[in-house]
Amino acid sequence: MQLLPTLTEADTASLEALNRKLWAYVEGEYHQTPHRGLDGETPLDRWAKCGDEVSYLPPQEDLDALFLSEAKRKVQKDRTVSLHGLVYEIDASLVGATVTLRFDPSQVGRAIEVWADGKKIHTAKVVDVYANCFVKRERPSRSLTPSAAAPPPPPGLRLSDLGSKDEEGR
Repeated sequence: MQLLPTLTEADTASLEALNRKLWAYVEGEYHQTPHRGLDGETPLDRWAKCGDEVSYLPPQEDLDALFLSEAKRKVQKDRTVSLHGLVYEIDASLVGATVTLRFDPSQVGRAIEVWADGKKIHTAKVVDVYANCFVKRERPSRSLTPSAAAPPPPPGLRLSDLGSKDEEGR
């Protein structure tokens, strides 16, 4: 905000001109001016005192992954978790487990990372409700089915014996 009032029409004529003016301001004024947030020190003095304590990430580090949001959810019996009103399908081996979901909050509806025990398990996608209604599922039978074959009837009278005695007795 301190730079804006000092800009001229020539400074805003191109991106290169604006960058030159910005760097001149940062190096010439901003870094040289004492700040209340730094206890009256200048940013340049503060950097000189503690700049060697800054640790840098290795070049192969995925910077986007460092800024993902996290949420813990319990995987339901139908292999799903809910996040921001959307339902995501999770690996069946995680049913009943509490998992960590890592996601970019600016990209709601995109695939999310599923982590368990500090390891990435897989990437979950939003359940396609329309396609899901056509999935064939095995349903338990509601009819009575014997668990074993019926035992043979006990020995005794046979119907055929009854019929022959009636005819002879008449």
